[in-house]
Amino acid sequence: MLKIKIEKSFRKDIERDKKSGQYSSNDFEILKTLISALQNRHKIDPKYKRHPLKGKLQDFESVHIKNDWLLIFTVDEIFLNLVMLGKHTQIYRKFK
Repeated sequence: MLKIKIEKSFRKDIERDKKSGQYSSNDFEILKTLISALQNRHKIDPKYKRHPLKGKLQDFESVHIKNDWLLIFTVDEIFLNLVMLGKHTQIYRKFK
């Protein structure tokens, strides 16, 4: 099982998304389930579209919790690093 490392940006993103009212408690349950699966190195259902990113984000991977709500993370031998959470525009705006 991987240890979880949570970046400051992820903490801010999750608080923003909780306050926004755009996401249901079920959406947050899906997020928790995906984080648990990643932490335990389980295969992710293809409907969540796990994939490596490109360009300035090439060191990261993402999963789609919803169509336009993504979890950005890295995985190594020890850590699952939760980096960002948000819509495509929110994430890519940070890396322009």
